[in-house]
Amino acid sequence: MQHATQPQMSEFRIPPISTLAGAGLVSFFSVLRRGRVAPHAYLKVLLTTLVVLVRLPFSLWEQLVFAGRLRTFRFKEPPVFILGHWRSGTTLLHNLLSKDPTSGYITTYGSLFPNNLGSAAVFKTFMRLNMPDRRPADRVELNVDLPQEDEFAFGNLQPNSYYNVFYFPSRYREHYQRAVHHEGLSARERERWYRAYDTLLRKAALVSGRERLLVKNPVNTARIAHLLKLYPDARFIHIHRDPYAVVHSTRRFFEAVIPTLCLEELPGEDFLDDLILDVYDRMHRDYQAQKHLIPAGQLLEMDYAELMRDPMGSMHRIYAQLLKRDLHEAAPPMQAYLSTQKTHAVHARPMSEALRRKVQERLGAYLHPLDATPGSAPVMMDPATLHTTP
Repeated sequence: MQHATQPQMSEFRIPPISTLAGAGLVSFFSVLRRGRVAPHAYLKVLLTTLVVLVRLPFSLWEQLVFAGRLRTFRFKEPPVFILGHWRSGTTLLHNLLSKDPTSGYITTYGSLFPNNLGSAAVFKTFMRLNMPDRRPADRVELNVDLPQEDEFAFGNLQPNSYYNVFYFPSRYREHYQRAVHHEGLSARERERWYRAYDTLLRKAALVSGRERLLVKNPVNTARIAHLLKLYPDARFIHIHRDPYAVVHSTRRFFEAVIPTLCLEELPGEDFLDDLILDVYDRMHRDYQAQKHLIPAGQLLEMDYAELMRDPMGSMHRIYAQLLKRDLHEAAPPMQAYLSTQKTHAVHARPMSEALRRKVQERLGAYLHPLDATPGSAPVMMDPATLHTTP
């Protein structure tokens, strides 16, 4: 895995500091205790510890500043959760919906430093100097103020996040069961889990000052019951894509990301395939088992190909069927965003025959006769649809 990704990662400025740099002191050491840190990561852990300690007084001050405001804060509109496996189109969907001036979101800065939103002037500068300009594998733009998913932020508030898998991938089953099903968590840990997540979202909504909070997190695809316990009126959008494309793209993405974040000795390539296929199956089983819990009218399911063929038509459907409001005010900034997205194919190596067979064998229940040919070019946006309405 290291050899395959080395040329690609040379394009990025990856500092020897973990994304755990934004964690609280207790959460930081709790995560480290659950894995075996390899010698190559000793310097990264040391530097990360220093950042955590430097942040500590700022974090304590922040708790005092936000305590009263969070106690009285109420969502103006129910939050909207974007669900779907990694590489299924969740980022494009999130970016489009975030162009609505009434929608707030967790920023890239907030995703790593959720305990330091009040001291952003200090830590944003640090982050700007050290973060990549583009996301590995797909070259999506990265910026401290752009919309971002919330699982890293959640993991920096409490230690039971699925994204601990990036630090200790060999224990992915344990991370999944603890973060999704609360397996092995005490009553106190479960209570802290719910309280931390609600605090994260209310704080993000408070800082954004917008009417509605958009939350994009693939892990939430398997957490519907937990989310409804906190937000019974929440709205859900689930986007899906053919399994061949998802698995192939996820593998490329994880090949690029895991070596930069991993704190243990990297497992072999076969292990990465097993991780992706197993979690794909677990996540979709959990989604199918829980989606009936969502009240009528609060869930909209869509296909990635539909979004790519007619993005504005998809936006109209979301607003009309799920949000029950007019798209008029949000349409111009959405169209402006789409006009900046170049239509181009990602020149990726084709899916290997071995991986194709694994997908067929292990994810056969999710395959459809009309699924794209493995390794084929992705469906591209048609510029002619950028300003169309249904």
